[in-house]
Amino acid sequence: MRYRFTSLQATIEKLLEAEYFLAGMTRSQGAEFGYNLNAFLAACRSVTFVMQKSLSKVAGFDAWYDSWRQRMKADPAMGFFLELRNISQHEGPVSYVGGSIPYPPGWTYRFAGNREAVPMVLVGRDIAAACGEHLAKTSGVVDGFRSAFPYESCIHVALTAEGMARLGYSLDDVGALLGLPPGYLEVGEAIGIEDKLRMLRREFDPIEADGLKRLVQGRFQHGGEYLIFAASTGADLTDDVARLIEGGKEAPLVPRMAVLTALGRRIQEMDAE
Repeated sequence: MRYRFTSLQATIEKLLEAEYFLAGMTRSQGAEFGYNLNAFLAACRSVTFVMQKSLSKVAGFDAWYDSWRQRMKADPAMGFFLELRNISQHEGPVSYVGGSIPYPPGWTYRFAGNREAVPMVLVGRDIAAACGEHLAKTSGVVDGFRSAFPYESCIHVALTAEGMARLGYSLDDVGALLGLPPGYLEVGEAIGIEDKLRMLRREFDPIEADGLKRLVQGRFQHGGEYLIFAASTGADLTDDVARLIEGGKEAPLVPRMAVLTALGRRIQEMDAE
């Protein structure tokens, strides 16, 4: 049976797709912001789907992934984002409120009014900034696999003497990837195995490891420029409106009443000063 080489590249491309829509969130407002948010949620959620589909045959993957799945379940923010994806794909648009700000990127948004209550770690957080943090965490899961299974993550790493010893493949297995007949790569006995593998590496692209590390570190880019997220203190009018829609200690209000109530309270505070 031929050895089945595996790679993280398809998974990394999903992360980069999510980064693309994250960048769109920092450059849009209104309905366009919502479109980018929904696309981000879908791309980010598909990361683990692609991982499981492409890497499930790797020895030790199931135990490794189960450990990570428990860690993700224990993270309130990651669990919330999973539910948001389910809402956006099966129930309708994710609910949020927003307002203009006098500094880049010009608008800020808050989650509010969804089926799942906003976890405390995300209350008062700008949505794009929170999505960036979620993308970094998700990238960390992928990078965790790369660290634990380096030879199964990248064919460039696999095509080394160490990789060959670890994975137990043959030159015919590599040749099959290139469409070569059995025994084709066994010729040239004067050429050592390390030199053969080095030459074979030229036929394959490495994974975007630097891009993965950048995402893990939260250094998101678009067009060569780093993304700018709205700073939030949790004390903006947008935060007041979001809290009123969410409810909590008070009965939740519909958006229109939440805005009017928040404005009224702000006016009362100003009059009291």
